[in-house]
Amino acid sequence: MCDPVSAGMFAVSAVSQVAQHQQAVAGVKNRNRARLNQFDADNNSYLVETMLNNNVWKNDTIVAQYDEEAQFGAMIGQWQEYDEQLDKLFADSDFRLQESLIKMYKNEYAGEGTGVTAGRLAAQGVKEHGFRMAEETANLVLNQELIQLNKERTRNQTEANINSIFEKVRFPPVPGQTPIPPELEAKPSTASLVLGLAASAVSSYGFSKLTAPAATGMTKVGGTPVTFGSGGTMGTLSPVGPIQGGQIYTPQIQNINSAITPTFAA
Repeated sequence: MCDPVSAGMFAVSAVSQVAQHQQAVAGVKNRNRARLNQFDADNNSYLVETMLNNNVWKNDTIVAQYDEEAQFGAMIGQWQEYDEQLDKLFADSDFRLQESLIKMYKNEYAGEGTGVTAGRLAAQGVKEHGFRMAEETANLVLNQELIQLNKERTRNQTEANINSIFEKVRFPPVPGQTPIPPELEAKPSTASLVLGLAASAVSSYGFSKLTAPAATGMTKVGGTPVTFGSGGTMGTLSPVGPIQGGQIYTPQIQNINSAITPTFAA
């Protein structure tokens, strides 16, 4: 057994090592908890950002549909304007032909004149009316082709605008990389604590052995017979014997090889 000093040293060292081990474990738990809390916060931010991006894309898709309809409506309006221009060209041509007919019939009247001159003057109006009709017909045909080309150009431009609007919202947003889980710190091993306690125990035991008093060869007083020589018994030594009848019992050595004969002093 160790002396009280060595035992106290071991107890203090053991309590200190256990406290340090528990403090290290608590520190690891706190750091891991902080990493996990940050990981949860990053996940929440990732989900919120993804939701917001999806909502923006859905809103842009709705707006794009309205823009496409507006582009198509603008094309229809442009076509109607071209049709109105063509109708006006036909109406103007009809009025010019009407004037040409009126002029022709006026010139057909040759008066009272007869002969070649009167016939030539009557036929002149018909020729001029024919020329005007051919001119108006050619102008109408050219204007129809021009308006058709304008309609085709407007349609192509509208399709290009619609495709451009569609390409902006064609693909939904792709979420990025999810937050990477953190690497948690391992708890301190209990093996180091056990080795530390064992080392403290060995150190305390060694200190006890080093500080133990040297053996003197004497026997503990009280209750142990003392022998001498070849087996003679002195009896039991006691600094103060029991009190018998008011007298103090004091052992006296009579013979080293015989039993102790007690005497009583007055």
